[in-house]
Amino acid sequence: MNKVFILLGPTASGKSKLSMKLSKDFPFEIINADLYSIYKGLDIGTAKPSNIDLKSTKHYLIDKIEPDENYNVSKFCSDVSLSIKTIISNNKYPLIVGGTMMYVYQLLNGLTYDYNLIESDVDLIKYILGKYTYGEIYNAFKSDTSIPVEKINSSDKYRLEKLLERSIANHNRCNKYTGLYHQKDMKINVIFIDIKDRNLLRENISKRTEEMLRRGLVKEVQQLITEYNLTKDSQSMKAIGYKETIGYLNHDIDLNGLADTISLSTQQLAKRQITWKNKFKINFTVDYPQINYDDLSKFLHSSLH
Repeated sequence: MNKVFILLGPTASGKSKLSMKLSKDFPFEIINADLYSIYKGLDIGTAKPSNIDLKSTKHYLIDKIEPDENYNVSKFCSDVSLSIKTIISNNKYPLIVGGTMMYVYQLLNGLTYDYNLIESDVDLIKYILGKYTYGEIYNAFKSDTSIPVEKINSSDKYRLEKLLERSIANHNRCNKYTGLYHQKDMKINVIFIDIKDRNLLRENISKRTEEMLRRGLVKEVQQLITEYNLTKDSQSMKAIGYKETIGYLNHDIDLNGLADTISLSTQQLAKRQITWKNKFKINFTVDYPQINYDDLSKFLHSSLH
């Protein structure tokens, strides 16, 4: 039986620090499950592990793709599956760490669809989005009774774009990903960082935002935009910290407004991440900020043996 461990929790709750400590005490190799850390060059705003950490513990799915590339949950599931096989072949245990909850949920439970976007699909989607309003796109889907849109708001741009992708893309049902829970040789252990002090988390988010700006987030975003010809519509630039910085570079907000906006967006993300807890089958919970490492270690020892 292959054992896979997953460490989840909201942003700024100490997942990376805890995972590094665990990797020193247990035979883990780490698989990144933060969407934007997969991109090369998005370092400061994603709070990516340091070069020292990356050298001391083997990490997968960090700095994997260029900032002008697109990525999706289907690719993520495929990449994680390959990483798990590699780690097991190294006689280690996979520790999946991150906060992109929807991706991890699909990884565990399987994809309800699987599709591949080719270049002509992307061009067609851009044309449709440029020619029609989201309301018109919604109404077009609504007129087709075979497409379920009743749970989608007509102003929900993200979900309408995803529905557009699924409708247009090249479907490949034969290779549909089934999910780790449905693989008989996998034993999954999900660890969730539970937030007991939300005020402290908010304070940490504000401090982390200030630290990112001090370390040169604005310069990092400026260099990425220039080098890769990125815009606010590029997938990598939709990351929190990056999209707000583009607003600053476009003179939409000042530097104080930038820090406040990033902090607020991050707090809202953390709130959404916390609500995902009820969707997962949690095997062990650790409390933030008082993480009881001894209890966690006992759980891992018993799970590994």
